[in-house]
Amino acid sequence: MTQPLHSSLQGTLLECHDDCMAAAPGHALSLIQERLASATPGKWADAVVIAVSAAGWIEVAALSDDSTLLLWNHADLTGQLRVGDPVAVHRVYDVLAVGGSKYSVLRADSL
Repeated sequence: MTQPLHSSLQGTLLECHDDCMAAAPGHALSLIQERLASATPGKWADAVVIAVSAAGWIEVAALSDDSTLLLWNHADLTGQLRVGDPVAVHRVYDVLAVGGSKYSVLRADSL
C-alpha cells in the first residue's frame, strides 16, 4: 500500500517506539475506550482487510455497505493482519478488533 496521505498530514501523527503508551488515537487502547466499545455492540461493523502496511495503515471494506475505511495504528500490524482477514471496527470509539485482540485506531477521515 502506498502512503495514502499527503506528507503535510503525516506530521499530525505522533512518532513513537515499540513500548508506546501514548493516549492519542491510534496508540494505546485505553480501558475506558475498550469498555465503551464493548458496551455499545450495535456500533461494530464487520469488515475485511483489503490492505495493510508496515507504516501502520490498514484499509478495510465494511461488509454492511461496501464502504472503505482507512485506519492508522502506531504499530506495524502486518504480522497480525493479512489481506482478506475478517475484522470488526467500532465506528464510534475507533477500535479495531482482530480475533481476540483490540487496537485503538485513527480514522483518516478524522484528520
